[in-house]
Amino acid sequence: MLRTNSKKAVENIRAYIFKYFNGTNYDLTATNFEEAAKHIYNTFKAEKGYEIKRLGENAAFTDWTQGLPSIIDTCYWYNREAVDDLGAILEETEEEKAKYPEEKAEILLTALIFREIRKVALYK
Repeated sequence: MLRTNSKKAVENIRAYIFKYFNGTNYDLTATNFEEAAKHIYNTFKAEKGYEIKRLGENAAFTDWTQGLPSIIDTCYWYNREAVDDLGAILEETEEEKAKYPEEKAEILLTALIFREIRKVALYK
């Protein structure tokens, strides 16, 4: 199992975000993770800006992902197992995945996604 801040885990998270990026409904394209992250962050800010001040950025992002935005596939909240997605990112064994409840996996996966998107959007 990888630590969430290890270099390999960060690479896996970024690959996951880029894989699930879909800008077609917004007429946006991305050729790399950095472009996709900026598009996702800007879309999030445009769609949830009014709630960021009230909820805070992390909580607003979590709320936004639960609404299934079309720019990034976040179906792990509803019809895909977050435990499996997180397990793949952190390279967990079946026994390690079995110890993690689905609700915690959803929250951690969302936090990891937001951490990487925010890094790029704000600092690059």
